[in-house]
Amino acid sequence: MAIKWNNMIIPEVINMFNVYRDGEKQIGITNEMDLAEIAHKVATIEGAGIPGSYEVPVVGNFDSIKQTIPFRMLDPGMVDFTNPMEVQDLTLRGSMQVTDKSTGVSDYTGCRVVLRGRAVSFNPGQLRQAQAMNASVTIECMYFLFEVNDQALFEIDKWNGVYKVNGVDLMEKARKYC
Repeated sequence: MAIKWNNMIIPEVINMFNVYRDGEKQIGITNEMDLAEIAHKVATIEGAGIPGSYEVPVVGNFDSIKQTIPFRMLDPGMVDFTNPMEVQDLTLRGSMQVTDKSTGVSDYTGCRVVLRGRAVSFNPGQLRQAQAMNASVTIECMYFLFEVNDQALFEIDKWNGVYKVNGVDLMEKARKYC
């Protein structure tokens, strides 16, 4: 059940998280994941009446979104991620620990990241005695969703021209004109 989110809630830490592939839990594949950087495409604006130039984000257009998925070990399941002919569907589900500063009571809420894309690179890792291999696969994300407390904070769907921030589809009007 979602907590009542307001300005009194302090998000503190990710208490636990799991990785799912195509809805199936992947146990122990990684202990952390840095989420991909998301950068808007920009256009430089200059011309008569503009003293100089400036850059503007082209709404709904993004640079390449590459997500690296670290794996502790190279195994047959991990190698399945490297197939560039298939779309990988990953979901990260976490338990976010929060505190209500008006009461001091701690609670949990969910956070979810959904990533879809195809493999563009693969690092088999290294071999060291008594150590994990630290292999990785990098996918080009065509879909990226981030939710907290059952609310979509942002959603990018490159294949369908969707870009939503806090539930507002910033591309809806642009799609209407096309």
